[in-house]
Amino acid sequence: MMFNLKIIVILLGALCFLHCADSDKKSKKYSREANDPQFAKVIAESYDPDFRTLQRPFRMAKLNLVWAKAQNRLTEPKLKSLYMELKIQDKEEIAWKQLASQHKDKDGIKENDLRRKLIGIMSTYDLLEHFEETEDKEKLKPYRKFHDPDDRHLNKSLFKDKKLNRLWEKAEISGFTPEELESLKQEFQHHQDKVDIYYSLLESLGSKIDNKHENAINEDEFDAFNMISNNPNENEIETPEMSLKKYENQINQVRDHHRGIKDHYDRLERLISTGPHSQEFVEPKVQGLWRIAQANNFTDNELSSIKTELHHFEARLLKLRHLHAEHALQKEKYKNEKHQDKSNRFEDMEDTIKKQTRKVEKIQETIEKSIFKHTEL
Repeated sequence: MMFNLKIIVILLGALCFLHCADSDKKSKKYSREANDPQFAKVIAESYDPDFRTLQRPFRMAKLNLVWAKAQNRLTEPKLKSLYMELKIQDKEEIAWKQLASQHKDKDGIKENDLRRKLIGIMSTYDLLEHFEETEDKEKLKPYRKFHDPDDRHLNKSLFKDKKLNRLWEKAEISGFTPEELESLKQEFQHHQDKVDIYYSLLESLGSKIDNKHENAINEDEFDAFNMISNNPNENEIETPEMSLKKYENQINQVRDHHRGIKDHYDRLERLISTGPHSQEFVEPKVQGLWRIAQANNFTDNELSSIKTELHHFEARLLKLRHLHAEHALQKEKYKNEKHQDKSNRFEDMEDTIKKQTRKVEKIQETIEKSIFKHTEL
């Protein structure tokens, strides 16, 4: 009797297993992966950017602040989802700024809508405790994009030189104390004075090129030049050789002054790079290469050349990041689309991403070779 009972239990177990397997097959048969090859392709997509290390990916500083807080808290899937929502919010915020500049949102209706939307996003991802920080200008400073034209008006009257103003923007968000910033400001003003003197020398040089004797066009003017002056220095006849020598001296003076301006600007850049929050580059990969380069005994000219190459590399890398983000947004936007052309929707974008990836890898390989070759020496 016990033997028969065991057989019945085994048979029941086998039937249960077969039923579950059959159910699983049926569920897979009707699943989206089985019926939508493009969805399966999207699931296996490997083009997603490294969201965990992506720094300041948005134009709006407040969204970069939200992103920075989220990176320390959210899981990878939630982080990707938040990125897509913030990317859309970023575009809408920029569009609103353009409207506001044209006085097309006088009642603030669009502004309030965007504010409520951001609150909703932050609430969804349990980040609402940081909302007040998004409205604090001082706390937003470290999250601004460098050279953002939307923020350029803040310091445009501080210095006359545009390049100096851009460098000052970096100084403001590099973590210096108020006392250090005040000291830096004096250095910057000293540089502006140098620039003013340089342009004054250029203007003076331009006006002295025109020789009055050569430009006289009538007899009255010739007579005026033939008059003897009470100043003995003015009666000295200047030969062409003397004029050329004087002109060359003035040219050399301008060149020397220009060289001094470049040297002083480099000094200001080095001063700012010592700030606690200073970031010469925003991409972690580029930051790492720059740190390695600085730690080695490159000459100033070699470092300047490497910096230029790294800026070019970072620009390519940021472009690739943007393509990744757009790709992710498009996938999310059309994930429920049932049209047949869906399978071809991402092909062009994916081809572009592959091409850009190869270019970025090639540039990175070239830079790494030049840096690490020097390190080995």
